[in-house]
Amino acid sequence: MNVETDRLRDLLIEFFELDPDTMAADIVQERIAKWDSLAMVQLIVELQTVFGVGFDVDEIDRLTSCSQIGEALGRKGVKV
Repeated sequence: MNVETDRLRDLLIEFFELDPDTMAADIVQERIAKWDSLAMVQLIVELQTVFGVGFDVDEIDRLTSCSQIGEALGRKGVKV
């Protein structure tokens, strides 16, 4: 992992109040009870603020795991 990947994982761990040892592969919407529609809106705002990017509606529907978020950030030029 690189610094940005660690930063994304750490952001998601803090945001969802997960165990600090949670692996990035385990950060998936279907496994996190707190990851509901309201949390998703708040998460998008947080991601846009922290990484300085914007997401359109079509992208947001696909941001359901640490991996998918990382890929979306990568397409926007954020090294993850």
